[in-house]
Amino acid sequence: MKTHDLISKHFTALLEEGGRIIKSAHDRQADIGESDYFRFRTAALNLVRRSCGEDSDHYIELKHISENAHSAFMTYYLPYCYGVVEAAQRDFEAGLLFNIRNLITAEVLGDFIEQAETLLKAEYYVPAASLAGAVLEDTLRKLCEKNGIPIPESTKIDRLNAELVKANVYDKLVQKRITAIADIRNNADHGHFDKFKKEDVQDMIAWIRSFAADYLK
Repeated sequence: MKTHDLISKHFTALLEEGGRIIKSAHDRQADIGESDYFRFRTAALNLVRRSCGEDSDHYIELKHISENAHSAFMTYYLPYCYGVVEAAQRDFEAGLLFNIRNLITAEVLGDFIEQAETLLKAEYYVPAASLAGAVLEDTLRKLCEKNGIPIPESTKIDRLNAELVKANVYDKLVQKRITAIADIRNNADHGHFDKFKKEDVQDMIAWIRSFAADYLK
């Protein structure tokens, strides 16, 4: 399932759940329970943050609600949260959310990672290393764009890596791991096949997948 369809499905399910909670409380002429409220609010914050971004009006409004909600007024606050989620869903379906571009980018990169995994399973671990390294380089380039870092003329992994750690996008431990992966990619590209093993490429691909998911969200 594509990212857009998955998010759309989660929005629909969350709003259906919220609607049931609100209707049940109304039919029983009772207050909404704290457990129902906190379950819905937590899921709403998570979904809206991931789909709209932490700087979106939708997420900021949900955070404002969560920070000011009082346990005695759950019946009031949950419909308020529901309305914000409903607005976020409408903007999402209308294609008005800039952050979706980051998700689609991660999805496209994920397709290339899957190709690298396919090569690895077929025992073609050298081309798998080359392809995975290209994915990492492209990920670093997109991270520079995302964080407003001018992309240097030399867009090799080492230079991009240095610029990103200098801008505190990630720490030196991540930088060191990327440098090690770049070495595997360079060895694959230059025919130094004795300097890495299939298991190294397997670890490399898994790490790149996780890194792209964490930093391009």
